[in-house]
Amino acid sequence: MPTEPTTPARPVLPGRGKVLVVDDSSAMRLALESVLAVEHQVFTAANGPEGLAIAASERPDVILLDVVMAGMDGYAVCAHLKSDPRTEDIPVLFLTSLAGEAEETLALEAGAIDFLVKPFRPRVVAARVRNHVELKRLRDRIRQQSLVDGLTGVANRRRFDEELLEAWSACALNQKPLALIMLDVDYFKRYNDQFGHPEGDACLQAVAAVLARSVTSPGSLVARYGGEEFTCVLPEADALRAMDVAEHLCTEVRALGLPHPASDIENIVTISLGVASLRPAAGGEPQDLLLRADQQLYRAKSEGRNRACG
Repeated sequence: MPTEPTTPARPVLPGRGKVLVVDDSSAMRLALESVLAVEHQVFTAANGPEGLAIAASERPDVILLDVVMAGMDGYAVCAHLKSDPRTEDIPVLFLTSLAGEAEETLALEAGAIDFLVKPFRPRVVAARVRNHVELKRLRDRIRQQSLVDGLTGVANRRRFDEELLEAWSACALNQKPLALIMLDVDYFKRYNDQFGHPEGDACLQAVAAVLARSVTSPGSLVARYGGEEFTCVLPEADALRAMDVAEHLCTEVRALGLPHPASDIENIVTISLGVASLRPAAGGEPQDLLLRADQQLYRAKSEGRNRACG
């Protein structure tokens, strides 16, 4: 029997959660959709593989997952969800007609956060899903705040480390290049000494804003690496493309025209950039790329600053 296509139930409205229902019963999918679509955007899948594909692409807030399905059962689907970085944090509610302590224990041990018994009570399902959507979004907000640099608003070092590893793995899988730019503000200590730390903070915020609005390619990331040093991760960018981006950033920061009388270069704030690009290979590590970019940054400084080297 052919599987049914993915079915967004309603247009997305602000604040609506995203819920995925995975069940091999069309009647059950329709019943759950009618209950949940009042508050949420609902996607449905008729089997495990289809549910995994939708979960990875749509990143729902909550997944309602039938335990007993032909082919891949709910336990196997849940195991796949928890082993995929894209879906491991999505809460799973098991749906089953098997009620009992043993079944509930199996569900929770498999990674589910809740257990709903068929036939379900509509108001109970609606309330539980609503609560889990709210909890998921609260956790997401807390996590997002933990990954943002408090001063500049760009990604922090922790997020940079995570995103670089993820980009490395993706580019290795797809046999695509990965580029990294490391940069820092020229003579920033002198800037702080002359103008004071509040003005120094404002300078870093202005530079970060230039980086954020200039580096916008799919999958790219701007992060504060530490102090006055920033990084830009550029998935699928070769050396030529990465150098173009670096030179553009150099020009844009100069265009700010921030006064810096203590600089040995000019009387304005400038940056130095190191650029590296390679094709991730099996056995390699992101630190290889990081080291190359850092070496090029050192070269840019030694050659007079206010330039990009790669």
